[in-house]
Amino acid sequence: MADQRIAKSSTMYLFDRILKKYPKSFGTFLALIGVLVLTPDTMVMRFSNLDRWPLMGWRGVLMGVTLLIIWRFLFFSNTKKKWRTLYTWPGIIVIISFSINSVTFTLGIQETSVMLVLTAVATMPIFAAILSSFMMSEAQGMGGWLTIIAAMVGVAIVVSDGNNAISQPEGSPVLGAAYGAITAFGLALAFTMARKYRDLEVVPAAAVGALISGIIGFAFSTEGSIFNAPIWTVFTMGVVILPVSFAFLITAPRYTTSAIVSLIMLLEMVIGPFWVWFGIGERPSMIMIFGGCIVIVVIAFHIIRTQFYSSKKYQ
Repeated sequence: MADQRIAKSSTMYLFDRILKKYPKSFGTFLALIGVLVLTPDTMVMRFSNLDRWPLMGWRGVLMGVTLLIIWRFLFFSNTKKKWRTLYTWPGIIVIISFSINSVTFTLGIQETSVMLVLTAVATMPIFAAILSSFMMSEAQGMGGWLTIIAAMVGVAIVVSDGNNAISQPEGSPVLGAAYGAITAFGLALAFTMARKYRDLEVVPAAAVGALISGIIGFAFSTEGSIFNAPIWTVFTMGVVILPVSFAFLITAPRYTTSAIVSLIMLLEMVIGPFWVWFGIGERPSMIMIFGGCIVIVVIAFHIIRTQFYSSKKYQ
């Protein structure tokens, strides 16, 4: 026990030194690792061949349990005090938002093209900007609202040609885009709350939200459909990709600006569809790629402009 305490103290000491010396670099590193781990998620979802509800069940329950284990292992001091932050109204909002975006993302990927859903999810910085205007009095200015309009045009282009993607599910592109937009709003709300309420423990909040979405998924599943998946896909999604990536992503805004995190998260929209294209041959049309490029360029330009050239920095 004594050796274990010494090891934990040494780990925390090293961790604190890194944070104090390079806080922004550390936050950027967390976001980058989180996104890179997350990018193959949609490909593994396709490989699982599960229906939407059991897929949601496995992803939610395994992610929730693993996130709680990660949190307990890494943040072993004052856990009771930190857990109590979940009982506050900001904690409840974060739990609900993570539960909703876990549900809608799974429904969206099962409904239509991965490219379409990820394009809609990439609008998260737009929702974050709108929420920041109301919750943190961060003025967006004319450039911010022009960014919102241009990004929505890009999403509309992707949706308009959504039926022409090759090997996609035969669902509704409009419904899939709506699911993606709800997911983007849920993530933006969670990240904004994490920025505004620094004492809120977002990792266990995300874990509880994921568990709720998993319970919902299993509740709507038929008994024979739950175990119709290769074990490696369920394990990879629920124990590796989701908990590891979100543990990094929801912690990153504590150490760097949300603008940097949002910019890095655009990598998922770029890399994710290529994983699916390479893995199962699901290919977006050229028009969809064009619309997606509009969204990436517009949002990336806006984030860089506000991050490096605006006097009003994101906090």
